[in-house]
Formats: sequence, C-alpha cells, structure tokens
Amino acid sequence: MLFDCHTHLHFKQFDSDRSEILKKILEKDVSIINSTVEPNEVEAGFQLSKNKNVYWTLGLSASTLDEKQVEETISLIRKHEKDIVGIGEVGVDYYWVKEKEERKKLGEHFERFIGLSRELDLPLIVHSRDAEQKCMDILEKNGKTAMMHCFSGTVRQAEILAERGSIISIPTNLVYSKRKQDVAGAVPLESIVLETDSPYLPPKPGERNNPLNIKESLEILAKIKKESVDDVARQTAENAKKFFRIG
Repeated sequence: MLFDCHTHLHFKQFDSDRSEILKKILEKDVSIINSTVEPNEVEAGFQLSKNKNVYWTLGLSASTLDEKQVEETISLIRKHEKDIVGIGEVGVDYYWVKEKEERKKLGEHFERFIGLSRELDLPLIVHSRDAEQKCMDILEKNGKTAMMHCFSGTVRQAEILAERGSIISIPTNLVYSKRKQDVAGAVPLESIVLETDSPYLPPKPGERNNPLNIKESLEILAKIKKESVDDVARQTAENAKKFFRIG
C-alpha cells in the first residue's frame, strides 16, 4: 500500500478525470488523505471521503484573515468530527501575508485550531510556508505535535520537529528539489510520510500532479535512504496510518 497524505482531489483541475483517478488508486492500492481548505469545499470533501481508500481532513487556507471563515470552519469541523481523520491544513503563511498585524492574526487563528485539535482529539496538519519557525514556536508553546505538510524549512528545523514527535510530509517535488532531498536524508524514516499536494508540486514541473505520482517520490526516497522501495512504502504507509489513526 502507498499513502498520499495530502492531496486536493476535489479541486476543479480533476473535474474531467476524477472518477478515473479514483478507480486507478484502488487498482494500484494507493490511499489518499484529501484536504479541503475552504468552507465551500466541505460538501465535496465529504462526498469524496465515501470512496474506498479516500480519507478526509478539513481545514482552512493558512493565509485566511477573515474571522467569519475561521468561525465557519471551526463549526464545520465540529459538525464533521466523526467523518474526518484530521484538522488541516491550517497554520501560518508568510509568503502571501506580509503585514505584521495580519501575520499576528494568522498566529492567533492557528492557535485556535490547535486548541480545537486537542479538544476533539484529532491529528493536526500544518501549512507553514515561509513561516516554519513561527509554526514550530507555536506548536512548542502549545505542546502539540503535527504533520508538517509540504515542509520547506531547513534540515535542522526538520530534525527538531522529528525529535519533538512531529512527522515531516515530503511532496513529489522531492524528485528534483535539493532542499527536500536534504531534509529527507536527515530525518529518520519513521518520521516521514509522503504526499503529492495534487494538483500542485508535480515531479515534472509544469504538469498537473495527481496521487498516482506518489510512486515517483517513493522511489527517490528509497534511493536516499538506501532501502528497498517495498520497505520504504511499508514504513511510510505505517507512519501515515499511525498518525491518522487509520486501521
């Protein structure tokens, strides 16, 4: 079994062949964690999660400043707490949000989702683009571990996160990203999961990514770790199932 721990199969980029991809992930024994990131996506995420091998996390774009959307998302998470396997992606995004007071607000929103994940006893999936240290500091302050989605921080940051009990999610651009390869090499395999972040971050730039491409990053990770593809597939799948409490 392979696990794509973070994808957006409900996005419009898959409207033409979503059913075909769902069929193929079954044939290839790939499981996916589909992530909705806006309140208006929730029904699509819920419906997709009814398919075999498809699980669902419910979160909010980490650059969202709108308080009403935060409140609505929290209400939706409470409504669907038995349907989802985690809260996320949520977090802090300094790539899109530059203003100091707005960044402060993002941190406050993130802490609310951390509190909710503790209250509902649900795993947390963190988006930390250009704000890795900020997210690490907030997680440490709140005594919380998480899956660090599409982690783009430094090797040392990844090592510290793993030491604290979080897991590092490596996307399919591992195929060509030296930074991702360095992180993958430094972090213990027991602290790594794989994701595609489809339709983004394909192994070949410019193409639409899809969950079946998880095999390409698996093969690169196996080479980096000097382990067999089967052993790495087994370990990363076990890591995913343990984190998301599946099976």
